[in-house]
Amino acid sequence: MTHCKKILANVFFVFACAAISAQNVIDWKIAELPQVQEIKGNPETITTSLGKAVAFGGSDAFIVDVNPLKGLTQLTLEIVFKPDGDGQFAQRFLHLGTLGDRIMFETRVNRDSTWYFDTHLTLSNGEKLTMISEKLTHPTDRWYHAALVIDGTRAMVYINGMVEFNEPLAYVPINEGYAAIGVRQNLVSWFKGSMYRMRVTPKPLTPDEFLKDHQALN
Repeated sequence: MTHCKKILANVFFVFACAAISAQNVIDWKIAELPQVQEIKGNPETITTSLGKAVAFGGSDAFIVDVNPLKGLTQLTLEIVFKPDGDGQFAQRFLHLGTLGDRIMFETRVNRDSTWYFDTHLTLSNGEKLTMISEKLTHPTDRWYHAALVIDGTRAMVYINGMVEFNEPLAYVPINEGYAAIGVRQNLVSWFKGSMYRMRVTPKPLTPDEFLKDHQALN
């Protein structure tokens, strides 16, 4: 193969890999969710500086007939959201998988208008992991970026690009289930606040690669 052909082959390989990677990324604007199977309550579309988002009133949710985690051995799960200060204490606002094998994003909202994050995983290999600390509080009524990064052996949780947890985890794919956005799948612990975007990338990202939407939204 000539030198020019080698260069062209390498360029084609890079673009092919980039295309495959882009196809595998699930990037949902919450106001434009695909394959919505059911709407609970009355989620309200709101206008932001980046376009439409959705406000959840504490009894609203979307049930989406997609499992964004299927087949993934590594992943980065991101959400751009704004917790209200007057919601119930425990809110399970993103539930992917099944009631058994699952990843859940949760908040704990304090009476002093602060909140802290809770990430819970239960896996088919018996692994369970809950990452939560009441000391890691943030003000409510502002937009935030939360990320769960799984590299296959560890799980890391970030809020606004700052790591809050880094724990060992023997991760296995969650191949069954669907997505509940705004509530736990068994319809308890409803979310009160707003959501703009959710993204699942099939590899561990660094904070430099995270979504930055929350900065513009604030």
